[in-house]
Amino acid sequence: MTRALLSPAIAARFHLPPDAVYLKSHSVGCQPRAAEALLRDKMLQPWRETGEAWPHWIEAIDEWRTALAGLIGVEAQDLCPAANVSAALSRYISALGTATDRRTILLAPSAFPTIGYVASGLAAAGWTTRYLPDDVDVRDPAHWAAALDDDVALVAAMHVSSNSGALTDIAAVAAAAKAAGARCIADCAQSVGVVPVAPAGWGVDAVLGTSVKWLCGGPGAAWLWVAPHDRTALDPMERGWWSHDNPFEMAIRDFRYAPDARRWWGGTPDVAPFVLSTAGIGEIAAIGVPAIRAHNKALQAMLGHALKPCTPQWHWPEGDVGGTLCIDTGADQPRVAAALDAHGIKADFRGTVMRLSFHAYNRVADVEAAIDALS
Repeated sequence: MTRALLSPAIAARFHLPPDAVYLKSHSVGCQPRAAEALLRDKMLQPWRETGEAWPHWIEAIDEWRTALAGLIGVEAQDLCPAANVSAALSRYISALGTATDRRTILLAPSAFPTIGYVASGLAAAGWTTRYLPDDVDVRDPAHWAAALDDDVALVAAMHVSSNSGALTDIAAVAAAAKAAGARCIADCAQSVGVVPVAPAGWGVDAVLGTSVKWLCGGPGAAWLWVAPHDRTALDPMERGWWSHDNPFEMAIRDFRYAPDARRWWGGTPDVAPFVLSTAGIGEIAAIGVPAIRAHNKALQAMLGHALKPCTPQWHWPEGDVGGTLCIDTGADQPRVAAALDAHGIKADFRGTVMRLSFHAYNRVADVEAAIDALS
């Protein structure tokens, strides 16, 4: 287990909350120390010195695309920046209306709520939302296959569930969708940065992600990856001047889709979030996602080894999970929440389910502090 642990010195590369043990990377990852200087150099300084700094800002966003592409093993041209996962999903679905006659979106009830909100909001456009049964294991592709029929256009699966931590075999779900004639989009918001994400190898049609969690990039820098086979096959109805082949052409009667994933971009983009995200991606790439994953699993195992024997009344996760331990504390929840607060442990709850996340900057001492608080 010692070999799997990362150097404690990595923590010095991030701003960590003082006088607290931070175990909430599933919500917001800690700020890299490199972020402030990068924001100054890539956004603020060009703006201050040139006024109209779009050439510099476009270059900064291109650098972000390149950095993220390298991290997840895809081509930069197939990545589109987005303000958030909701916007990325909405724009992606807007392109499916003319690409297929099917009108059902299949997802799990454990998906992050925004996925369901976007899907159900399309009812007026003729779309139907279908959920897997509440009690099925979303990691079993057979459950997805059983719910598919010839009206399902899109399967939306979470790589890692935010409520349970369940780690889904996305390649198997994508294969089931493809066999049924449907597309598959994977939500990797809770996995990218702590669990290897491999869109090109999964056989999915699209992937959603965000920088605010395990990528330590802050809010506002989400993304949509679209598979090369759909690079020019899908034309989003939601579009803006940055969806244009040449945004600065300014010919109002001549819209031409960008020849890559930028066609999903929309209107004037934010710049600062993507500069900050580049700093986070740089740190995660330097440490290495496989190394972060091994470190995370080692710390999870340490906590479980110490606490499982003395908490038989709790429901601990079973099977493959991502970077977050989601432990149902049941009737103990008020006492557990008070104990965490008293010991300065920053975690959170979904109902009675306690969520604890160990990132690259967490150390053995953080696990020991959590054990002391919870035992």
